[in-house]
Amino acid sequence: MIRLLCALSLSLVASVAHAADPLVDKVRGLLQQPPVVSGRFEQVRELSGFPKPVASRGRFIVARDRGVLWQTEAPFASSVRLTKGEILQKAGDTVTMRMSADKEPAVRAINGVMFALLSGDIAQLEQRFTVTGKVDGNRWSLSLAPREASMAQVLSKIDLAGQRFVESVDMLDANGDRTRIRLLDIVPAAALGKAEAAQFD
Repeated sequence: MIRLLCALSLSLVASVAHAADPLVDKVRGLLQQPPVVSGRFEQVRELSGFPKPVASRGRFIVARDRGVLWQTEAPFASSVRLTKGEILQKAGDTVTMRMSADKEPAVRAINGVMFALLSGDIAQLEQRFTVTGKVDGNRWSLSLAPREASMAQVLSKIDLAGQRFVESVDMLDANGDRTRIRLLDIVPAAALGKAEAAQFD
């Protein structure tokens, strides 16, 4: 997750308008984009030079008006919270990274791209990635290649797949590292619950 944020921070240039793409239109027609989506994730990180992948799992919340909360529960507790004002990473109760939009203007743009990636906002992603893929019935799969050379130096491609929601994200770094994420038990909602909203404060 953090490596992807670094890649995105290198690529925040002015958005470019693109012609309507029939593939993108089809996928957008299948995807639901409620105000809030939450569920579980399973992540496997394959690192170059390491024989065994690193697996983790936890919960996530994507809230259109608030941001993204990525809470790892195992093998140890940590979290990444992206809001309009900052990116905050914690290990347990200890803050390990904080990026403020007041000092780093790219924070707001990073938040927007991460929301687009996890919620399936294909129109937003198309501004920074070349999109290819296919639709098979109610299922779809897309491959995203960075448009900007600065991002391509860090990130080779992202593969997304799903039905009504994004169900898998496969990120291949330029150095050969790979992150595979499965999004499970996805629940849409019209608004955050009280306890969920408190986690964004």
